[in-house]
Amino acid sequence: MLRIIYIITTIFIIGFVGIIGGLMDIFQVEAVVDTAAKLGYPLYFFPLLGIFKLLGAFTILIPKKVKTIKDIAYSGFAMDFVFASYSHYNVHSPMIEVAIPVILLIVLIFSYLMGKQYSLYSKGIQKKFKHSH
Repeated sequence: MLRIIYIITTIFIIGFVGIIGGLMDIFQVEAVVDTAAKLGYPLYFFPLLGIFKLLGAFTILIPKKVKTIKDIAYSGFAMDFVFASYSHYNVHSPMIEVAIPVILLIVLIFSYLMGKQYSLYSKGIQKKFKHSH
């Protein structure tokens, strides 16, 4: 059951935040332009943010063998959520707009921690065996 929750949370982060959110930032859809104006961010900031979101999403899809790169991708998403929440808080956005990035951060943390035990690519728990001869 935990593996299924891991898969759902990870696919949500990859799909919704990484791919859809990244594309929205790159193409500067109306919601991004409105949010940028509300938060006081320049629009030139968002295409690069979108590229990083896409790179992060695809990096999380890479199998465990490149752990450090995956850790950087998770860290990038975590910083995005923290700064989003902090920015909304500082411009006195409605509490739901402050809370949504925090909720996404919790989902991200769950995905990260469960990713240490489970994989998107295999059915069992990833067991690490040390062989000593």
